[in-house]
Formats: sequence, structure tokens, C-alpha cells
Amino acid sequence: MKKIVVGSLLLLLVAGVGIPFVNGLAMEKIVKKSFANLNSMYADTGSGVSIEILRYDRHFSSTEIEWDIKLGPLKAIYGVDEITFVDRAEHGYTGIISKTSLEKNKWFTDFVSTKLAGKNPLDISTEYKLSGEIKSTITLAAFSLPVDGEVVAIKPGKAIFTWEEASKNFYSDTSWQGFSVADKMAVDGISVSSNLEKISTYLWDGTLSYGLKKGQINGDANEQLQLVDFKGDYSLDIDKEENTVSVVATFGFDALQTGLEKIDNGFVRLGVINMDAQGFEEFIKLYTEMANTVLNDFAAAGDDPAKMKTILRNQVSRTQFQMLTAYERLLKTGLEFQISDLHAKMPEGEVKGDVAVGLNKDMTFAQFIPLLQQPELLPEIFSLNSEIVLPADLVGDNPVFLSPMYPGMQTGLFVKNGDTLTHKAETRDAKLYLNGQEVQFH
Repeated sequence: MKKIVVGSLLLLLVAGVGIPFVNGLAMEKIVKKSFANLNSMYADTGSGVSIEILRYDRHFSSTEIEWDIKLGPLKAIYGVDEITFVDRAEHGYTGIISKTSLEKNKWFTDFVSTKLAGKNPLDISTEYKLSGEIKSTITLAAFSLPVDGEVVAIKPGKAIFTWEEASKNFYSDTSWQGFSVADKMAVDGISVSSNLEKISTYLWDGTLSYGLKKGQINGDANEQLQLVDFKGDYSLDIDKEENTVSVVATFGFDALQTGLEKIDNGFVRLGVINMDAQGFEEFIKLYTEMANTVLNDFAAAGDDPAKMKTILRNQVSRTQFQMLTAYERLLKTGLEFQISDLHAKMPEGEVKGDVAVGLNKDMTFAQFIPLLQQPELLPEIFSLNSEIVLPADLVGDNPVFLSPMYPGMQTGLFVKNGDTLTHKAETRDAKLYLNGQEVQFH
């Protein structure tokens, strides 16, 4: 009996000692699979970006990896061809923690030594879990940077990115205290978070949220700008049963002051609802290909603004027909454009509004042409529901708002009620009603 117990203990001890080695094997599998998936995604989008493992040294309880990201056409934006990383990982008993260095990048080491007195403000660590989850944390320490005779004070920040080796789900949570330039400019409390699921190369279902506690530009009274508690989000929702995509973005703030003008409690929600999923994906693919081509040409042009302007103009000219075709594929029954929950408090009074315009049938651009001569067809093709309230002092007696713009209109776009202008329009039974009165198209 004692021999069995001792033997079992020895087996457990040997197994325990070997756990770091096994975790090292698991880490190698996770790293290589995630890199392969990322390269596949980059290749599918034609971005020209790629990841390469230059050296992979796995030992019993530690691993050192040297790898780089080749930026391809993104060089035109970042100014470097590639970024090299050195990961030094310790194999633990429950997972692996790796520290990442940028020591192989001369542009970075020169920047730290000459601009930051040799103090590297970046700390990058990555945790590899046996489940296949990868979690990277980037911490930014505070530092000061001289720029054009001014001192830019960079405040601390932290970014956390989490994804799986299959690269199907991606999460991020970033917070940065901001920066300031003497008493001229200050940005405080930046935050960005995301929760995304990959549906295809070009479609990611999920949300992106961002915020700013305060942004301020100081100057003369007429040049001051202040934005307080700005928040926004973007969501893309895919209905697999209906094969549609809906994109909604919101923007809101507590206060916005430009010069002597101030707006309080501003908010708006913008949405493009029920787009054909295949048409939307083809549109994103075409747009991505166009952007990649422009970036490649920009990289070849160097820093010549005139060449870049010519490249952009030529690219738009070459692809405008394709873009129009892509837009046309979205003109399906049920497509709707929304401006909702618009509100803001201005010095003249409060602004409120909701507008929704939808398509009642599949259309092509050519089918819109007869509407110029047959406006009575508009309520058959489009659905409309809109309500807007404006303070009268905001527009004065502008006839564009208050006078009929079309012979069949009984009122202007707005009617005046005391200190406010109100607008209401809707389609019912293939007829258009404006401010309670039917618009006569004949």
C-alpha cells in the first residue's frame, strides 16, 4: 500500500514538474495558429500586411520569439516598413505570461534615447491561456515630449486586447488619461471598447464604444473650443434569417462650446437599417480594395502631396462606376435611413427631431429618373415619417422653412406655433401628408 502511495506521489511530482514544458508546447500551437489565421485574413482583404516568425526558441520553462509585422502599403501612414517584436515568455503552471520588447526597432530605440532620456514608457505583456485565449495588455507611462517649441505632456493609459487563436472574437478596452500642450490645449479621459464577432472576412458583428471626458482648445474668446463628456458608439447587427445588416451610430455630449456659442445635452442616433447582407459585404470589399490600392500608390509616391492628390483623383475616377453599382445593390425593399432621438439645448431654445425614410420596393438608379417628372410616385416608392421641433429664433422668417416650396403643398416645411417651428410628415396609403395636409402632386 505504501509503495502505491509513494509511486502515485512520484507520478504527480513528475507530472507537476513537466507542466511548464507542456504549457510551452501549448503556447507554440496557439501562437502559430493565431498568426496563420491573421495572415489568412490579411491575404483575403488584400491589405498587403503580413506577420512572420523570424525565430522561435522554446526551452523547458521559457520561450523567446522574434517576429515582425510587415506593414505593406500602411507604410504611407506609419512611415516604417515593418515593426519587429521580441517576446520573452515564462511557462507557468496555469498559463504563460510573455513580455514584449521593441528593442529591435532602431526608430523606436532612437526615439526613446533622444526624446525620452532613455526611459521607455511602454510595457507590453501577453497572457496565453490553455483554452486558446490570448490577452495582451499595453501600459503607457506618463512622459513629456518637446514638439515645435512646445512641451506635450502625455498622460498614462492602458489598452487590453483579447482574442482567440481562431480570431473569431475580439474584445478591447482602452483608457487614456489624455494629453496637454501647455495652456493651449488639453484632452482628458479618452476611452474605447469593442466586442466583435467575425462573420466573414469583411463582416464583424458587434459594437464599438468610445468617449471623451473633456477636450479644450484655448485662445481668444471667439476661438475657444470645449467639448464635455462626449460619448458615442457604433454597432453592426446581422440578421442571418433575413440576410440583412443594420448599422447604427450614436453621438452625444453634455456641452459643446465654440467661441461664444454653446450647445447643451446634444444627442443623435444615425442608422442604416435592413441593408442586403450580400450587397453590403460586396460594398465593403470594393471599398477595402480601393483603399488598399490608394495606400499602395501613396507609399510609392513618397511625401509628394501633388502626386497623392492625383492618385486619389484617378482612383475615384476609375472606381466610381463600380461604387455606384455597389450602392445600387443595397437598394432593396425594407432599406431604411434613420435619424432618431435628435435633441439639443441651444441658446435660442430646444431642438428635437426624428426622421425615417424607407424603400417600399427594390430599385435601381435608373428607376429614380422618372420621379423628376412624376413626383406623385414618390409616396409609392418611399415611406416617410418625420417630426422636428425648432426654436423660431434659430431660423427667423426664412421662407425656405415657412413658405410652400411646391404648388401642391398647403404649408411650408414648418409651421410656426408661438416661439417654435414644428414639422410633421408621413406617408399613408401611397399619399404624402405634410403638417396634417395632403400634398397634391397634380
